[in-house]
Amino acid sequence: MINAITGLDDHLLPHLEAAIDRADKIRFIVAFVMESGVKLILPHLKQAARRGVPIQLLTGQYLSITEPSALYLLYNWLGRSMEMRFYNGDIQAFHPKAYILNYGDEAEVFVGSSNLSYSALTTGIEWNHRFFRSEHPGEYRKFSDTFEELFHKHSEVATPEVLKEYALRWKKPNLTRTAETLATAVEPVKPEPRGAQIEALSYPA
Repeated sequence: MINAITGLDDHLLPHLEAAIDRADKIRFIVAFVMESGVKLILPHLKQAARRGVPIQLLTGQYLSITEPSALYLLYNWLGRSMEMRFYNGDIQAFHPKAYILNYGDEAEVFVGSSNLSYSALTTGIEWNHRFFRSEHPGEYRKFSDTFEELFHKHSEVATPEVLKEYALRWKKPNLTRTAETLATAVEPVKPEPRGAQIEALSYPA
């Protein structure tokens, strides 16, 4: 069974949360990670971490759209339960959006257009589909093997040093700034935290 999730009257978030809650292995590969999306699923990821579930995330740095604050939230709350890496391929563009969740001999795979952001998971028109390993073993194997290839051979571990370096050079993309300006009208633009400030703001209270 393949379930189509179109974003009109059905969004990815509840399906993803349910899969996280039963998973014994979690793998995310998304081009962009936003703080708004991390905050949505972080409670479920924390519960998974307490169960001893290994969590892996592969994301990109293209155009500085991935927010360092989002990565620090994951790093500071999940610690060694999560292994984060940056894609570092020099030739091919990196635009996947997929979530692979294993439990026992079964697995669910969500593949589509949703990055890890609030709108992509909850309100936007995003087309995704879900399939199960037991019903489509060939497709599962292809996605799983490709994830492993990219994660282990075409990536850089997001160590504290790497995260700090990314945070120091990160600037909010102009497209995001323009959208925020339109949304807030004449409200003053808040200064953006940088480097160690981002790290400090992301620590558990």
